[in-house]
Amino acid sequence: MSASDADIARAIARCENQAVKAAAENVLRVESRKREYDQLYGTLTGIGLLRARMGLSHAPYWKGSVANDFSISADGEYARYAELKAKVGRAVRVHDAWQQVRRVMLWGGGISLATGAGVALLMFAPDLF
Repeated sequence: MSASDADIARAIARCENQAVKAAAENVLRVESRKREYDQLYGTLTGIGLLRARMGLSHAPYWKGSVANDFSISADGEYARYAELKAKVGRAVRVHDAWQQVRRVMLWGGGISLATGAGVALLMFAPDLF
C-alpha cells in the first residue's frame, strides 16, 4: 500500500505548499510514522468507500473545497446499502401481506363465531326468539 522512498521523495519535491511539504517529510520519512499514516489512510479509504456506496459523498454538506480532500467514487462492488435496502423492502412487504391476511382471518373468525353463537342459540334456546 505504501509508496517507495524514491516515490515519496519525488512527491515531496513536487509539493509547492511548504507547510504540507514539511508535514509530509516529518510523517513519511520516519518508518513508524509512515506505518501509522498507511493504517490511517486505509481507514479513511474504507470510510470513503462506505460513504460513496451509500450515496453520501454527494450530499449538500459534503461539497466544496472544505470536504473534497478525501472524496472517493463508488467502486464496482455491489453496495451493501442497496442489499440492506432490498432486504428491508422485502421484510416490509411480507409484514404488510401478513397484516392483511391477519385482518381477514380476524374478521372471518369473528363473523364465524357470531354466526355459530346465533345458530347455537336458535338450536338450544328457540324460545328466546
